[in-house]
Amino acid sequence: MIRQALRPWSRTTMLPEEFLDWQVRLRRWTMEERNGSPHVGVAPLLLVRRPGVGPGASAHAIVCGLLPAEDQLEKKTAEFRAIYEGAAAEGARAIYDRGIAYMRDYYTSTEGFDPTSITTLLPRDSAAVVALRADFRCALVFHVFDMDDKSELSRLRCQQFNCRAEIHESGPVYENVWWHNALFHGKVEDHVVVRFRHQSSYDTLFGGLEALR
Repeated sequence: MIRQALRPWSRTTMLPEEFLDWQVRLRRWTMEERNGSPHVGVAPLLLVRRPGVGPGASAHAIVCGLLPAEDQLEKKTAEFRAIYEGAAAEGARAIYDRGIAYMRDYYTSTEGFDPTSITTLLPRDSAAVVALRADFRCALVFHVFDMDDKSELSRLRCQQFNCRAEIHESGPVYENVWWHNALFHGKVEDHVVVRFRHQSSYDTLFGGLEALR
């Protein structure tokens, strides 16, 4: 089930190609070099409207994911579930290790992923979700600032992605994100999947505001 108020602010556009390519390569790198430990590049700030709080908005740290391309969604969900159930008898470590092994071949090309959205899993009654139920307009800010890491993957960036949020409490999108998360964090209850539909994006580094292509 998707809960979203009917409002005119509903246009969806493609994510910038460079951004999606970076996200895929970054996730593959974390699987190969860090055994799945997330890089700051997959942990944006979620900005939601919050009347009465400061300037009328609040910022929440989240970890985001990429959704498989539509024609691969249910197939990938079944594969995530099979990995979990096949290793469940051996315990959480075995599930995690098999999940990492799978993901090393999962993040290979942008063609395998939905080019219009980003996802996250959040507690159903969290402040961020409550705010998104009231107003689905939001933004994700990806900020990487690491003076010690000189690699291209960790280059300095600050990019704002303006989105409309869909809250999924069941269905194919929910199942995919839920089972993906279960491989690394176990089964969770009382959570929802938020799908952020991209609308526009800007480079905001050092006070700038330049549209991304």
